[in-house]
Amino acid sequence: MFDWNWLWVVGEIGISYGFYRWWKSNDKFLAVLEVAPDIDINDLKQFSSSRTFIDYAAIHGIVRTNDSKSNSVLKSQFHPHCLGVIHRLTIREKKLEKLRNVWTETNKTISDIIRHVPFRLVSPSGNYIRIDTPIKFDSIEDQLEVIHVKFEPNTSSSIQKIVDTFLGDLSAGVETKEQMLLVDAPLTGVGRLEKQSNGIWYLVPHKKWGGILTRSTRAEIVAQYRDRSLIVRVISICFGVAAIGTAAYLLYKYYFKRRQQTNRLPNISPINNTNQTDNNSNARLHCVICLENEIVYSLQPCSHLGLCHSCAQTLQSRNRGEELCPLCRTPIQEYQRIFLP
Repeated sequence: MFDWNWLWVVGEIGISYGFYRWWKSNDKFLAVLEVAPDIDINDLKQFSSSRTFIDYAAIHGIVRTNDSKSNSVLKSQFHPHCLGVIHRLTIREKKLEKLRNVWTETNKTISDIIRHVPFRLVSPSGNYIRIDTPIKFDSIEDQLEVIHVKFEPNTSSSIQKIVDTFLGDLSAGVETKEQMLLVDAPLTGVGRLEKQSNGIWYLVPHKKWGGILTRSTRAEIVAQYRDRSLIVRVISICFGVAAIGTAAYLLYKYYFKRRQQTNRLPNISPINNTNQTDNNSNARLHCVICLENEIVYSLQPCSHLGLCHSCAQTLQSRNRGEELCPLCRTPIQEYQRIFLP
C-alpha cells in the first residue's frame, strides 16, 4: 500500500530544485553583472563609428525629457508643478474582513494605471542616451517617488455599516496614491547600448539578461543580487536537507514496521505431522490452509485455532492489510503459541 507521506518528500525535492534553479540563474546573472563595464555617457562619442552596440553595460545619468513639447512630460494630477516621465495612479479600497472571528485589514485594488513617456539619461556636460521603453526594465516600478496619498473614509449610512459588520465585510474607505519618476532624478541603467542610424545611443533590455533601472549605484545592485543569491541558496539547501531527513525517517519507519512483523511469530522449529496415520481422528488438529501440519498458533483477536508454523510465516509476509484470519477474515494482530495435548 502506498504511503502518502512520500508526497512530502516529493514536494520538498521539487521546492529544493526550484530554488536551486533560481539560485544558479541568479549566480549566472550576477557573474555577467560583475564584469559588465561601467560606461560614462561622455565616453560614448569616443567609440569607433563602426561600433553600433555594447552588449551589456551600466550607465549613470540624470532623468530629462526628450524635448520641450507638452507630450514629452507627464504632470501630476494633484500637484501640477510635479513633472515626471513615469506616472502611476493606484486606487485601493481598505476593508475589514472577519476571518475565523478575527478582524483583518485587507486592501482591494480598484484601479492601477501606469503611464510613461520616452526620456533621456543626461550627463553633467549635456551628453545623453535615450530610453524609449522604461516599463520593460526591472526594478523601475519600485523607484517611483510617492508624491500624493489621500484616504477618504467610508461615508455609508449607519444601517449599512451595521449590515456590513454583521456580514464580516466592512469597508473602511478608499486610498488614492500617486507615484512618479520625476525629472532631474538620478538613475542607473543596466542593459544593452545600441547606436541607431541617427547616431543616438539607446539603452534597451538585453534579450537574455533583461535590464535594470534603479536609483541605486552599480555596487549596490551587485550587493543586492549577492544577498538574494545567498538567501535562495540557503532555502534550497534547507529544503534539500529536509527531503533527505524525511526520506530517511520514512525508510526507518518502514524497516522498523517490517521488523516488527517478522518478529511477531515465536522462534520455533516447524512441526510436521506427516507420520500421522489416523487422519480422520486428527483432521480437526491440522492447519486449515495446508491441511497437513499440526496447528501451533491461535490467531488474535478472533481466537481461531488454525495455522501451522510455515503457513503463519507465509501469511505474515503479506501486506498488513491482507493479513487476515483464513476462517473469519478478521485482521490478525497477534499469533499466540498453543500446545496441543
